[in-house]
Amino acid sequence: LFLFSCQKQETKTIILSKASENYVKWMENDNTIILDAYTIENTDSILAFADGIILTGGEDINPLQYNDTVNLPVCEGFDLGRDTLERKLFDFAFKNKVPLIGVCRGMQMINVASGGTLYGDIPTEIGTEVIHRDNGEVDHQIVLTDTCSLIFPNGTDTIMINSWHHQGLKIIPNHLRVIARAFDGLPEAVVMDKSVHPFMIAVQFHPERLGKENVIHQTMKSSFYKEIRK
Repeated sequence: LFLFSCQKQETKTIILSKASENYVKWMENDNTIILDAYTIENTDSILAFADGIILTGGEDINPLQYNDTVNLPVCEGFDLGRDTLERKLFDFAFKNKVPLIGVCRGMQMINVASGGTLYGDIPTEIGTEVIHRDNGEVDHQIVLTDTCSLIFPNGTDTIMINSWHHQGLKIIPNHLRVIARAFDGLPEAVVMDKSVHPFMIAVQFHPERLGKENVIHQTMKSSFYKEIRK
């Protein structure tokens, strides 16, 4: 008599602050539910099930979120409801140690929600040594300033990434560590100290649009899933 045990993998729930097809395709997996927080009125009803959260890309964050009025004229549209929603998602993830990824605007929101500030417009404040957007998405190199196997493959120091933003991290809280920069010095990836949060990573570029064969696309998804399945 032979007995076979077949244990079904536990279903996990990932919450996107605002979903798009690229983010869903990036994170879709068997036994995973992906929810779009932007379309759900009662956020509390889904946060109770959150195994992981992703703050996605999008429009500029209202500079009043970081007590700045100078940047108001250079910002390109706001979504005050989204600002509030993503603050709530960040606060929940931070308090409850839920794994969190920030992408582009999401990285900026992690910085702002942690007490940091942003450059309002990179070309006018930093210059055009590196073009971070040009009527759409562009490619440029970044240099790794620290190691982080949660985002980048080991054994490399410069990587080509995609880019589509005109704002970036300016003042950065001590518990956020910059691990990659563009060649104009702009932060391109950060991680939160594990003493403060076990898994909070963010990038200024768009891994969800790099394609499933891209090593950063794969590495970030793999490390995220490893964490939410602990």
